[in-house]
Amino acid sequence: MTAASSPGTHEAAPHALISGGGIAGLANAIALGRIGWRCTVVEQAPAPREGGYMIDVFGAGWKAARELGVLQQLRAVGHAFQELRYIDATGRTTASIPLARVSRSLDHEFTSVLRPDIEQVLLRGLPAGTEVRYGTTVTSIEQHDDAAVAELSDGSESRADLIVAADGLHSSVRRLAFGDERQFVRSLGYQVGAFICEAPELARKLGSSVHLTDLLDRQLGVFALNPDTRGAHPDRVSGFVLRRDTEALPDDPAAAIRDELQHHGPIGEALRGLVGSNVYFDTVAQAFVPRWQSARVVLAGDAAHAVSLIAGQGAAMAMAGALQLADAVDRHGAVGGAAEYERVWRPVVEGVQRSGRRGASAFVPSTRMAQAARRGVARLARVPGVSALVARSIAGRTH
Repeated sequence: MTAASSPGTHEAAPHALISGGGIAGLANAIALGRIGWRCTVVEQAPAPREGGYMIDVFGAGWKAARELGVLQQLRAVGHAFQELRYIDATGRTTASIPLARVSRSLDHEFTSVLRPDIEQVLLRGLPAGTEVRYGTTVTSIEQHDDAAVAELSDGSESRADLIVAADGLHSSVRRLAFGDERQFVRSLGYQVGAFICEAPELARKLGSSVHLTDLLDRQLGVFALNPDTRGAHPDRVSGFVLRRDTEALPDDPAAAIRDELQHHGPIGEALRGLVGSNVYFDTVAQAFVPRWQSARVVLAGDAAHAVSLIAGQGAAMAMAGALQLADAVDRHGAVGGAAEYERVWRPVVEGVQRSGRRGASAFVPSTRMAQAARRGVARLARVPGVSALVARSIAGRTH
């Protein structure tokens, strides 16, 4: 896919090769394009991904989406869920949070968007002249004084003023330029799977409510993608499973999700036979990389600083970080800008990472005491005068 361009367009512009066609990669292409850079995005997947989980856009993510020029488009595909319900293994509601009140407490600057929908919005927001090449990866990198030269999996070469590794937690460019991921990726002790399936009866039952199972060491979250919030596919349900697990990832992720669903009562059983093969499954982890820059190669998004699903702000940090990198590059050039970006942005994301680690026990409690504390927080969210504080503390970690 190539955003409209003609031969020779922007030939004099500095060039960025961006590895990764997800949220971080596309956001970086938009941000760098807005300061006059020509960008080439290479993505391992053969086409835009369809799977993924629901992401809350608020706070830093909301501001970044506005600055990238995609906020209205995200709002158009977003979901305005009204309530979050915790349910036990029998299907009984144990606590609830008024998500509508959360939104009001954030001045309605809050929406929930499926990850693939965010990527589609960013794709449509790419500047003219941006090239996106699917089914392509970076296989080697040579650094020179005036450029970095990458060999691509299709046999071609790409000469760039800056190579941006925005290819996720398991970044191949990070491996090429910085070393094996085992040095950098730290598991938080959980595994997560996400899926979308056709479930008309369950979708109607859920309506505008989010259901999270209230169990120890595991969680199922389910959301209806209904016409009241999305305008299409009224029979679809999006879900994720999260479980405390330090074992190797399963050979059959879809089967692992179906097996996990049996632990989540009636709602899990209703979904077991509906989960197809197109699923997402990975370790819940954070990335800690001592340095993000190697001359003209710079890490971005999860490749640099994965905050984890539990922290709930990965997409926000990816978009906001893209703006930070572009601003630094615009002021200091490719190499100096990459160094300035790391200096300024690292403390911000490390704070989010610490918050995610601290919040893990509340997100997926492992003791009855922690479970009771989470229910207590949910009750506080309904108390006038206290609800605003609670809303700000839970926003981004509700699903």
